[in-house]
Amino acid sequence: MSVIAWFAAAATSAAGGFITAVCGFGMGPVTMSVLPYVMPYSRAVAVTGLFGLVLGLIIVWEGRRSVNVKTLLPCAAAGLIGSSLAAGLSAGAAEKIMVRGLGVLLMLLSVYSVFFSGRIKIRATPLNGLLAGAIGGTLTGMFSVGGPPIAIYMLAATESNDEYRSTLNAHFSIVNICAAVSRFFAGSLTGGDFLAFLKLLAFLGLGMWAGDRVFHRLDAAKLRKAVYAYLFAAGLSMLLR
Repeated sequence: MSVIAWFAAAATSAAGGFITAVCGFGMGPVTMSVLPYVMPYSRAVAVTGLFGLVLGLIIVWEGRRSVNVKTLLPCAAAGLIGSSLAAGLSAGAAEKIMVRGLGVLLMLLSVYSVFFSGRIKIRATPLNGLLAGAIGGTLTGMFSVGGPPIAIYMLAATESNDEYRSTLNAHFSIVNICAAVSRFFAGSLTGGDFLAFLKLLAFLGLGMWAGDRVFHRLDAAKLRKAVYAYLFAAGLSMLLR
């Protein structure tokens, strides 16, 4: 990878950490909007998945007393199956198809976030938990961007912000562990991928640190809108790539 490519990857990792610290979301979509341009698609997915695993475990540890196990179980069970199958199948998919598919997903995510976030609600039933977990797990296995379906369900199924945040990230942690194992056995998680993850991890941490420092000074709503516009443009560029 060239110096310019590594700089872009490092800056994107820091941006993902910063946005997650300020807004509580966004690492996966932001990193996956750039990393496929500077490294192989499978490596970008693997690195982003490992980033998500690290962030999820940190949040779960901090809020471990707030995890709602009853709500988590059906989502995690379906997510495990969905992420395992998707990670294995995507390992043999053509890179151009996967990148364009990710472009469509980023555009849909930005449209959802602008027009429907907070308006779409579903009942907190085990069946809906299974469906949300399966969809989110599949998207995680394919693109490492599986947050919205499970987040919508968790908003309805949890009773406090702490319970929502902790249970949601417990789900992400379980699914990302399973996806990483599936990628490893499918041959799409290699030593080179893990090395790239380790090299970029410090920049992710730096972004999170910076985000924590300015959390109370920024207008998170305006930052979200800027991120959504960026994701739509990035998705469109991937679709037309």
